[in-house]
Amino acid sequence: MDRIVPARIASWATGAALVASLAACSAPRTWPSMGGAPGISTDTPPLPQVVISAVKFAHEQIAKDSPLVYNLPSEMNVAAFSTFERGLAPGKPMCPGDTNVWTVRQARIDGSKAQVDIEYPSRDGFYQTVTVHLGGASGGFDYKPSYLQYWKVPVKDPVCTQPIEVVERMCGKAAADELRARRAASAPAPAAAGTAPASAAQPPRAAPAAGGEEPSK
Repeated sequence: MDRIVPARIASWATGAALVASLAACSAPRTWPSMGGAPGISTDTPPLPQVVISAVKFAHEQIAKDSPLVYNLPSEMNVAAFSTFERGLAPGKPMCPGDTNVWTVRQARIDGSKAQVDIEYPSRDGFYQTVTVHLGGASGGFDYKPSYLQYWKVPVKDPVCTQPIEVVERMCGKAAADELRARRAASAPAPAAAGTAPASAAQPPRAAPAAGGEEPSK
């Protein structure tokens, strides 16, 4: 027994080290997925905790005295939405026509670090982007926000991207029907047979503001 127990401990330690090594070498994952990067499923931990923590932190730092109205990516599914809804309470999901909306554009998770891009209403009356940096995850969970990085370039006003089922529940059937029609009208036409669709041009991303510089909130 004296020889078997140390051997088992050594085996477990080797396995744990291998798992940690693979986690450290894994490619960054994004939500929504972009540019062929590995993606994250909406309801896969730690994504909900990362997004919820980032939105609440940014709102608290920038506009804590205003109500939180949030807008999540269109890749959200109804089954996962309830998790985000509970975590972001007392904030409410965006309804079409809402103003002062906080829109989650993308989350990126890379080992013990994570980033979440959020478009928020500045005090100057237009929307800008802030990136919430999170870190210190233990075992891939419990990411904590550490600082904000501001991007001082105006972006377009938010368009509601909540699931239709959520819009109907929160905003009423008329709002859901209007949003459904608007999405159908803006959907790209199918490409003709034998014709490759043109690639959508990607606008360049703004350079970040200098570290510690405050935005025009």
